[in-house]
Amino acid sequence: MKQTFTKRKPSFSFKNIMAPMGWAILLSFLYNLFYIYGTIFLGSSLLLIVYTILLGMASAVGLYWICTKVWKVKFERTKEVLLPILVVEAALLIITLGVLSPLHSVVYALDQWYVSIPYQVLCALLIVLAQPLQLCMYSALTQNLTGAKEIKDYIKDKFLHSFKSIWNQYCMILLLVLFVDTLTRGIFSIGAGFDGYAILSSILVFGNPMFSWMFAFVMWASAGLNTTMLMNLFVLFLTGLFYLVVECNFLSKVGVTWIDHGTKKTKTHKKKK
Repeated sequence: MKQTFTKRKPSFSFKNIMAPMGWAILLSFLYNLFYIYGTIFLGSSLLLIVYTILLGMASAVGLYWICTKVWKVKFERTKEVLLPILVVEAALLIITLGVLSPLHSVVYALDQWYVSIPYQVLCALLIVLAQPLQLCMYSALTQNLTGAKEIKDYIKDKFLHSFKSIWNQYCMILLLVLFVDTLTRGIFSIGAGFDGYAILSSILVFGNPMFSWMFAFVMWASAGLNTTMLMNLFVLFLTGLFYLVVECNFLSKVGVTWIDHGTKKTKTHKKKK
């Protein structure tokens, strides 16, 4: 099916992302509700890992849907589109929760730098590459590239020609989140030192802008809210809204770079032929 793309400028905007922000808040609220209370109910068990993976797969579909809202393209609910999203997200979560999590305990029990450094580097690579590559795949899916080879070739082409600007901006946003969360004691705080696995698992499991606020609210509400807690909740809520604006604008930049410009380039190439 032919997609209709709306030409946009890669500038910072608030008005154009209000609707996607509203949906993102709603989906974040639902995800956080299921995750927080699911964690309380299931505790620490293998069932919790399975539950988290399934919830993460649903969240990946939700992120793709938000991307289509920001990019102003149709959300296709076909097996060919949804299957790559589910498979890639499940693979990332299985590697993180099923492989890197046990290794995390072993690495820190050994307490040897020559073991911990390669492990931290591996986690860092997944931190800075996993989501940009996922977004690249999402942009391929919106252009009806659903085959494994088509997606692979598309990602390879973008990686060689236009990945750097998107990756740089993603890393800047990640550093901003780490800095702000350290100041506000959010889930990405590195006040106790850098832990690659903790940051990676946080991004994949509860890396939505409103999680810190909802988690703090549930935990503090059970203990009884006071004035200090309410002030902290207000700060976390504003921080979450700030992240939403920044990240939705980042998604807009992804759409302009990999969809609008890519489509225009393809049309020009056909004319030359």
